[in-house]
Amino acid sequence: MSTVKTYEYTVCPEKRIGENDRFWAACGLDSLYPLIDTEGGEFLLKRMKEHGTCRYMRNHHTLSRLSKDGFPDAGGNVYSEDENGKRQYHFEKINGILKQYLDYGIKPVVELDFLPDELSVRKMRGGVEEGVYDNRSYPADWGKWQELLNAFIRNLADTFGREEVRTWYFEVWNEPDGWPVAEWPLFHKLYDMFVEAVKGVDKRFRVGGPGVFQPDFFRDFLEHVENGTNAVTGKKGTEIDFLSYHIYGMSGGWLEEYPLIMPEVQRFCQQVMWIARMIEGYPGLKEVEFHLNEWGVFSNYEKNSRDYPVLEQRNSEFSACFFIKLADCLTKIRQNFGFRVNMLLYWGFCLEDSRGELFAGNRGLSTGGHVMKPIGTAHELLALMGDELLEVRGDKSGGPVGCMAAKSPEGIQLLLYHVNESDPEGELPPVNIEAAVSGIEKTGYTIRVICIDRKHHNTYRKWLELGRPDLCDTAAIRELQRAAELTCDEVLKITAPDGRLIIRRRVPPQGIQLLMIEKEGE
Repeated sequence: MSTVKTYEYTVCPEKRIGENDRFWAACGLDSLYPLIDTEGGEFLLKRMKEHGTCRYMRNHHTLSRLSKDGFPDAGGNVYSEDENGKRQYHFEKINGILKQYLDYGIKPVVELDFLPDELSVRKMRGGVEEGVYDNRSYPADWGKWQELLNAFIRNLADTFGREEVRTWYFEVWNEPDGWPVAEWPLFHKLYDMFVEAVKGVDKRFRVGGPGVFQPDFFRDFLEHVENGTNAVTGKKGTEIDFLSYHIYGMSGGWLEEYPLIMPEVQRFCQQVMWIARMIEGYPGLKEVEFHLNEWGVFSNYEKNSRDYPVLEQRNSEFSACFFIKLADCLTKIRQNFGFRVNMLLYWGFCLEDSRGELFAGNRGLSTGGHVMKPIGTAHELLALMGDELLEVRGDKSGGPVGCMAAKSPEGIQLLLYHVNESDPEGELPPVNIEAAVSGIEKTGYTIRVICIDRKHHNTYRKWLELGRPDLCDTAAIRELQRAAELTCDEVLKITAPDGRLIIRRRVPPQGIQLLMIEKEGE
C-alpha cells in the first residue's frame, strides 16, 4: 500500500508581496457582441458583476461585418459607402455595446479590427486554421482607413468622456500572424497609423498589440516599435503602452492527432519566460504592460466534445484546476523574476447557454440553463482571495501541488491545489498538504473550507450523476445551479497557542480547496 505524499508550506501574514490585482479577471469571444444580448449573456454579466470575476472584456470585428456562431450580424459594422463611394459611419451599435460593458462594471479592450470589405484588398471569404480570415490584411485605401479610425476614436471620446476612455485599452489587431512575411512592414504601418489615430485624440489613451501567437512575428514587432522608422512621423520608434500575446494549451488540428499531446501549465510558463527575455532586449519597453489576452486549455472554442472527446476536459474540473495553477504560476513569475502579466484573458463566454446546450465541450464560463461550468466557478473561488498577496514558502509552483495566500480585513485565505495535467480524470492518489501560518495572535480560529473537485461544487459531475438531463428537466437544472454556489463544505476550529496555526488537509487529484481563516468571534 503506497504512502500519501505530504507537501509543506509556511505563510507569514506580515510578509506581503504585493497587491492582488486580479489580473485574471477578464474574458472575451469572437461573437461577444450578440451574446451579451442573449438571456445567457445577461445572466453571465450579472453573475460576473456580483462575484467580481471580470474587469475587462475583448472581442474581434469591432469595425467589420461578421457572421459567426449562428449570429448573422456579429460584427460592429461601422462603415459603408453609398453608390457614389461616399463614406458613411455607423457607430451607434458599438457605442451601445460598450455602454453595456460599463453598466456591468467592465472596461473594454477595443480592437480596431478588421477591415470593412469596402476598404480591404482581400474580401472576407471565411476562416482558415486558427480562424485567420482573408480580410485580415492591409487597407486598399490607407487614407479612408485613417479617417475611419480618427472618426471612431473621436466618437468614443465624445460619447464616454476622455477620463473614462483613459481606463480602456486599444489594440491594433488580432492575430496578424497569418499575414505573409513580405507584408509584415505593412502591418507596422497599420500600427503606426493606429497609434496616431488614438493618441491624436488623447495622449493618455492606452495603445498596444500585436495580439499574436507566433514568437517570430512578436520579435519583429518589438524591433519595429523600438527601433523602426515610424510610417507617420518618420522618426525612430512608435509609442506603445501594452504588448499582447496568445497561448493555448492544445491548438488546432492537434485535436485529431493521437496520441494526444496534453496541455500543460508549464508550456504557458515557458512561453511567458521566453517572451520576457525577448522584451528585455528592448530597454525602451521595460515599463510596458504585458497582456496574455487570449488563453484556453484548448483552442478552437466552437469545437465540441461530441466530435473531439478530449474536449470533455473543457466541461470538467480539469479546466478549473488548470486555471488556478496557471494563475498561481504567473503570480510566482512576477514575484521571483519580476515579469508581470497584467492581464490574463480567458477566451470563452456563454456560447452553450445561448444555444440551449448542456456541457457540449465548447470553451465557455457557463453552459445551458444558466449553469456555471467548473472553470467559471473557479474564477468565483479565486475572487474570494483578499486584496493583499502573502509570501508562501515551500514546494515551488509548477509541480502538481501548490499554495496561494492572501489577506483581507476579515482574515487570511489559503488556496491549496493538487493538479496533475497528465491525470485529467483524477486517477492518481490524493496528497497531504500541511500549511503553517505563523506570526499570528495566540487565540482560536475558525476555518471555513470550500472545495472544487469531482464531488464538490462541480456542475459537470453532478450532470453526469443525474444521467445527463436536458434543459426540459427544470428540477435537474435547479440542482445544477445549486451545485455551482460556493457554500461552505467544512468548518474547522483550531487554536494557535504559540502564535502558529498548523492546518493539515488531504486534497484529491484535480482538487482545489479554499481555506478562509478568521479569529473566533469575528
